[in-house]
Amino acid sequence: MNRIKMVAALMGLLLVGSSPAFAMMCGGGYSQTESNHTIFEHACYEYYFNNSGAAQTSASVVIWDTAGTGVNQPAGVPGSGSRGDMADVNASDGDVTNIGTYITTTTTADDELVVGVIDDDSCADQSYCRVQVRGPRLVRCLDSSDAVGTGTTVGTSTTAGQCGDAANDADGNLGVAMENGDSGLDNTLIWIWIDPSRTD
Repeated sequence: MNRIKMVAALMGLLLVGSSPAFAMMCGGGYSQTESNHTIFEHACYEYYFNNSGAAQTSASVVIWDTAGTGVNQPAGVPGSGSRGDMADVNASDGDVTNIGTYITTTTTADDELVVGVIDDDSCADQSYCRVQVRGPRLVRCLDSSDAVGTGTTVGTSTTAGQCGDAANDADGNLGVAMENGDSGLDNTLIWIWIDPSRTD
């Protein structure tokens, strides 16, 4: 009996100590002293597949790719909407539902499909990379042709990978600028509070 309890206890420790697989990782603001508190405690990240056709640099704005090569919504008889209807059931390539997991760039201003900002130093094409989906971050922005000011809403712009000032009736927003751009140049890094929102 003691041996069974010991094995059960060891298994419990292994399970508690193992790394769970989370779709979203958040910093979880836990420190309460200014010297230890960091912006990363307010950030959330998810991993997406870069399907843009090119490597993406850190701080680039990305959107969901819903129709590019490889984006897969297997056709067939409509199911019940259960998880089994949305997952690979026979381990064959080409039949895995992956919509909502691929990203790309856009040249459409204020695109509703905006996801967040590339957080990896470099995100190779056809690979998974970390995307910040919430919290404060430096973001590549147009500070000349689509100037950003403190407290203004920002979204995607007509320049791929860069944010710009969102229109008053914008359908999609990336977040809110926390500072004025100070260079007056395009492709300037500006602090943005990332929190995508969508309207129609």
